[in-house]
Amino acid sequence: MSNTRNNNIITRRSALKLLGLTTAALAAGGTSAMLESCTAHGPGKKKNNRIVLYFTGTGNSLYVAKSLAGDNIVSIPAALRDKRYNYEADEIGLVYPKYGPVPQIVQDFLAKARLKCNYFFALITYGHNLKPKDPANLLKVLEGKVKVDYLNGVHMVDNRLYKCDMAQNIKQSGSLNVDAAIAAIKKDIDKSKHYIVEPPTPEPSKGKDQGKKPHDKPEATAQTMFEITEACIGCGICVQVCPRGDYKVVDDVAVAQGPCERCLACAQNCPQLAITPVAGDVNPKARYRNPNVSLREIERSNCQSLIVSPI
Repeated sequence: MSNTRNNNIITRRSALKLLGLTTAALAAGGTSAMLESCTAHGPGKKKNNRIVLYFTGTGNSLYVAKSLAGDNIVSIPAALRDKRYNYEADEIGLVYPKYGPVPQIVQDFLAKARLKCNYFFALITYGHNLKPKDPANLLKVLEGKVKVDYLNGVHMVDNRLYKCDMAQNIKQSGSLNVDAAIAAIKKDIDKSKHYIVEPPTPEPSKGKDQGKKPHDKPEATAQTMFEITEACIGCGICVQVCPRGDYKVVDDVAVAQGPCERCLACAQNCPQLAITPVAGDVNPKARYRNPNVSLREIERSNCQSLIVSPI
């Protein structure tokens, strides 16, 4: 047997380890369970080059994650649910939406996560604008955890129901050139570019825009944030898309309880338009989900019960 062939043989111990990882992934019902261990087997093999950790409510951040890493993506709510905190790869990325400070669920995950990589990048998806405090907030959360090599924003559809007419925003979404922006960012990351975005300071808000918005209230709960109307048929989709597990169906009607993540996943994905923000709903007949992301993908990303609908 030649030395060349010996170099390509996988040991029995490695084979059993690989089989164990595969079995665990199948038991979890998806490929993301395999991503916690990113070391390939056999001499000459490289680590999984890139993993992206993401949190999504309407699919925008999930679309960005998929655009950057294909199937090598990990849902943060699912990782918290399954207690998967250790990740190692050449490159690790983080994608999440802006709707106030760094989302609490992302902070909870990062507090427990152990990230080992040669290059770390983060992207904040936003609808209205990116402010200087947004990258600063994330850098503070990651201080002492991991060195941030690249941090940028991706301007996407503004989906604040209490502020925006979703029908108009969807109609005008083509002007955002989202795919071109993602392609430019991917090119930066592929080259391991070092960059930290410095957003301009916005002009002071006037009139009714001043003061705290619904997303700025850390004490918010699902009960205080949303109203469930008589249009509810108890389909349970809100149960499956809520990353906090705040919903349940009682007597064929959805009931909200628990600390709200304020991601709007429940309201935006309700097929009956039965969940409306208490702070206001500019167009109650219009809702948004990224056109490149399915409802089932959001369910699989966020569901806390491991029961996903066949939609």
